[in-house]
Amino acid sequence: MVEKYNLNEQTLNFVRGLEKKVEKNRVFTNKELVTLFESSSFYNKEVQSYYKTAMQKSIWWAVKRSNTWLMERGRYTKL
Repeated sequence: MVEKYNLNEQTLNFVRGLEKKVEKNRVFTNKELVTLFESSSFYNKEVQSYYKTAMQKSIWWAVKRSNTWLMERGRYTKL
């Protein structure tokens, strides 16, 4: 059985992995995180069939859920 791709789960895994690699107080825009996600192993081409803003919203959700970022409109600072 093939497991269905879960965008929110994969973006959360991506954000948690990124947190371990970046220094404290590093700032990313949502767009930068989307670009990094697209070039990561967590990305699946299936996402291209999703609605236009799905990745941006999923990145926001993952950053919020991880609780280790300061969230400002479109900017996320690693705490």
